[in-house]
Amino acid sequence: MGEPLLGFDPATLALIAGASLVAFVVRGVSGFGSSMVGIGALSLALPPAQVVPAFLALELLTTLHLLPGIWRQIDWRSLRWLVAGSALTTPLGLLVLAGIDANPMRLAVSGCLLAIALFMLSGLAARVVPPRTPGPLGATAAGMASGVLNGAAGIGGPPVIVFYFATTAAAVSRASLIAYFLFTDVLALAWAGGTGLLANAGWPLIVVALPFSLAGIALGQRLYVKLDETQLRWLVWCLLAALGGLGVGSAVWRLLAA
Repeated sequence: MGEPLLGFDPATLALIAGASLVAFVVRGVSGFGSSMVGIGALSLALPPAQVVPAFLALELLTTLHLLPGIWRQIDWRSLRWLVAGSALTTPLGLLVLAGIDANPMRLAVSGCLLAIALFMLSGLAARVVPPRTPGPLGATAAGMASGVLNGAAGIGGPPVIVFYFATTAAAVSRASLIAYFLFTDVLALAWAGGTGLLANAGWPLIVVALPFSLAGIALGQRLYVKLDETQLRWLVWCLLAALGGLGVGSAVWRLLAA
């Protein structure tokens, strides 16, 4: 057997490399999904307390440089209401987390995400989905839902992803999601740093995963520029369906194992 590198055996190193590469290819293409893919995969072999803050740092290190290129595409009008709603209700989500088991909530949210994605892939969606992005009330509501779910179960992305990709041009949706998740990552990373999570086991994971994360986001960007509006939107809903299905499977497995 090979010698451990930064405390990781060869099998774990291979998992870190593969999960980081795939996770950030997904983020480079769609603007989201790296946490859902990477944290879900790495938590199979490593403690979540090590994986989550490390992945937040990786997201900042790999996507901060994207902001100059997408700045003019960001829908700042809706983004500010989403951010306000999320900031308002994240503490409420943390209170919910303290009082209930997060696994049933993960199961419910993943099931809803799968159903929404399959609906958007069907021909029925075009008949009922609004033709334009909802106003401040809709954006605030989506942000509040995201904040509650992020605090209670660590899965705040789906309401905001659906909010944008259901009604907004794909390029604007991608840019706005990148900006939104950078904001939420900064807040979460500040909390993780304040609790000492990042100072302990997180840095070795960051060192190993960073090269593969940078390669993944570069490859994802190259794939993104080759997709037109219809292809990108179809890819996003397929990705959300896959993530929803994986989330359902993971939640059921955890509930059965409990």
